[in-house]
Amino acid sequence: MPTDPQPTTVAALAKAAERAARSSDNASDGSEELLAEATLVFVRAFDAWARRAALAAGGDTLPRLRLLYTLATEGPQRMADLAAHLEVTPRNITALVDGLEAANMVRRTAHPTDRRVTLVEIVDRTGAAELQMDVLRASVADLFTGVDPDDRDAFERVLATVLPRLG
Repeated sequence: MPTDPQPTTVAALAKAAERAARSSDNASDGSEELLAEATLVFVRAFDAWARRAALAAGGDTLPRLRLLYTLATEGPQRMADLAAHLEVTPRNITALVDGLEAANMVRRTAHPTDRRVTLVEIVDRTGAAELQMDVLRASVADLFTGVDPDDRDAFERVLATVLPRLG
């Protein structure tokens, strides 16, 4: 996957810096606003990149790959548990499972002890989902190639501070 920033992403960050500079008052240097805007730009760009990277890693969309990986690593799951784990709505998980079932990648099975529950299990036990996820992780790691070790450390510290705030 190419790691060069998209021109539109660079332009969006520059506009964000301009907006933050204009909106900052005397009590603030605007850095929080700039970080907020830069983070939103980054999230959009990374999301688009991750979708392309997931497809390049094996042809599945990122949500489908996450579902397949969960089933491959954790075994059969109830639909409600999959939805909670993947942080999607029950409607979305139904659509994902329907699509994967139509492609013969997963199947619905009866729960062994509770007739009211349907489990979803992966059909392909060859490790393809794990391999695709490994390729995706390697692509993410490649994004950090050439980043100064001090910047990496600072990024890890920021993540360690901010991630817990996300709940």
